[in-house]
Amino acid sequence: MFRLAVAAIAVMASVPVVAAEAPASGANVRSVTYPQGSYRQTGPRAWAEFDKSGKPTNAFVEDARDEWSVFLFDPARNVRVQIDLYRKKIRYTENGGSYADLYDVTGSAASVGAAAATPPARTSPPLASSNGFWNNSPVRYGVGAAGGNLAGVLRGVDGGAIASQGDANMRCPEAARAANGTWTGQWHQGQGGYPGLCRVRIEH
Repeated sequence: MFRLAVAAIAVMASVPVVAAEAPASGANVRSVTYPQGSYRQTGPRAWAEFDKSGKPTNAFVEDARDEWSVFLFDPARNVRVQIDLYRKKIRYTENGGSYADLYDVTGSAASVGAAAATPPARTSPPLASSNGFWNNSPVRYGVGAAGGNLAGVLRGVDGGAIASQGDANMRCPEAARAANGTWTGQWHQGQGGYPGLCRVRIEH
C-alpha cells in the first residue's frame, strides 16, 4: 500500500501545472472572435481586425477601456468600434453616426492566442476608470452624485451629442433608462462628429 501511495504522488508531481487563464474583461482583453474573424491587440495601443484566414483587414487605435468594453478608432475610414463584453457584441459607427450592433462576440481572451475565456461574473466589483477617460470623476454632478445602491456593472452607452456637463445632465439620464440602467453622473465628450458616451450602472 505504501509503495502504491508513493507511486501515485510521483505521478501527480510529474504532471505540469498550468496557470489558469484570467477571465477576459474590458480591462484586460487582448483578443475577441466573431463568426467572420477576430480583433486582436497588436501593440500597446494598437489593434487589428483579421478575417477567418488570419489575414489583417483593418487597423485601429485603442481610444479607451472601461469595465466591459474596449473602444477602437480607425482614422483611415473614420470608423469607431466598441467591443462590448457585457452584451457580447461588436458595435460599429462611421462618419459620426450612432453605434449599432455589428457582430456577436463568440470568444474572448486576456492574452493573444489564449483559449477563449468567459467574461467575469456580472457581480464583479467595478474597476477604476482608466486614463481619465470619464469626465466628472469622482462624481460631483448628475444622478450618480446622490450615491445610493452601488450594485451592478458599469458600461459606456451612446449619449448623443455631448460637449458639456449640461449636455450630459440632459441626455445621459434618458440614455441610461434606454439601457435599463442608472446614469453614474460620468460622461465622455463626443469628438469629431461622434456621439458622446454616458457611464451607466446596470443592475443585475
